[in-house]
Amino acid sequence: MTFKRNIPPKVFGVDRVEYIEPIRHLLKNGVELFTMNSGDQEVVKIDFSFKAGSWYGDSRLDSTMAASMLQEGTSHHKASEIANIFDFYGAQFSSASSYDNNYISLLSLKKYLPNLLPLVSEIIRESSFPEEEFEILRAKRKQRAIVDSGRVGLIAQKSFLRNLFGEGHPYSPVASPEYYDTISLEGVKSHFNKYYLPDRMAVTASGFIDAEVIQLITDNFSSTWGGSDPAERTNNYRLPFIEKSMFIEKEGANQNAVAIGKLFPTQNHPDYPGLKLLCTILGGYFGSRLMSNIREEKGYTYSIQASPISFLHNGIFLVFAEVKTDKTEETVFEIFREIEKLTIELISEEELIPIQNYMLGRILEDFDGPFARAQTFASLRECNLDFGYYNRLINIIKTATPFEIRELARKYLTPESMSTVIAGKK
Repeated sequence: MTFKRNIPPKVFGVDRVEYIEPIRHLLKNGVELFTMNSGDQEVVKIDFSFKAGSWYGDSRLDSTMAASMLQEGTSHHKASEIANIFDFYGAQFSSASSYDNNYISLLSLKKYLPNLLPLVSEIIRESSFPEEEFEILRAKRKQRAIVDSGRVGLIAQKSFLRNLFGEGHPYSPVASPEYYDTISLEGVKSHFNKYYLPDRMAVTASGFIDAEVIQLITDNFSSTWGGSDPAERTNNYRLPFIEKSMFIEKEGANQNAVAIGKLFPTQNHPDYPGLKLLCTILGGYFGSRLMSNIREEKGYTYSIQASPISFLHNGIFLVFAEVKTDKTEETVFEIFREIEKLTIELISEEELIPIQNYMLGRILEDFDGPFARAQTFASLRECNLDFGYYNRLINIIKTATPFEIRELARKYLTPESMSTVIAGKK
């Protein structure tokens, strides 16, 4: 077959997402199990989600430390034994924390699930939190925080979040590495015992899912354990008065970090699909206005992004870049100039069409393969959304008019509503 390289490939439009609707199973203890069977290779990925993120913690780092300690020992296995078992069967096991939820994930060949799922169940139910490992982990985390405290990018982003939410908010990063000294082993254990419960857990299994896999999951996770599900924490936080401009001095910085943004609608909001399109135009892909102006034309930065970021209870809009120290003021000026242009001028069809095609292609990536589809489903479910969200997103991307885009910019991206945080050298 001869390829004619001077003839571009055909472009096919995206009208809707073809997805596999998960099958819902209800275990005896009330846990929801969602299964998505696809793929010919006998590989299975099982994801456990717990309503146990920092939103729920008495201390903002209890959630993070609890997730990190899960592989450090159980009532029957030491940390080294747990690691050796997963290595022996060639499986991948991970645990992670986030603002709203904590996660556990197992990736394994189907034939090894009878050997591995009992261990995963033991980790979820009977993690022992040995004191020596806790102190080692706390010291490592504190040292990493000390290193991170010298990075202007992280300084700007964390200061930006603290400015929006206030020091005591669950979405607000801790201000100092010394905060790790205040974490107690008892507090981390308490977080685990209160929130890693059947009432707060959901399971998504994807890949080669047959009746045998479903039965294995049912056998290992259908019983009850722990205490009662604690009451949900309501979003009654009083947000602070936001400083419009902040500069955090960091002597010797090679670059300055710029964070500009505001509170924003969450993914549940009806305007969110249009805002996602708007932010992509501004700074959501390589050919965006901010990249074309500040990187390609002026050379002030290597990369700059504008993103809508949705947590469960709050959302933010963030423009972020690390720039030449002597070009910081010019960068801030150009960012606001590009934002203001969106509120004044109508985008041309010539500019809009490539952005629409780019976004539609990225949506297809979210459904590329069984594990990606399962992850997409789980993320939507956490926000009380379904796959219809993507069809609505596709429709907005394909049908939004330049006038509608400008109206969204006027409503949400007014420069006077923004806060600017800069970290680095004056």
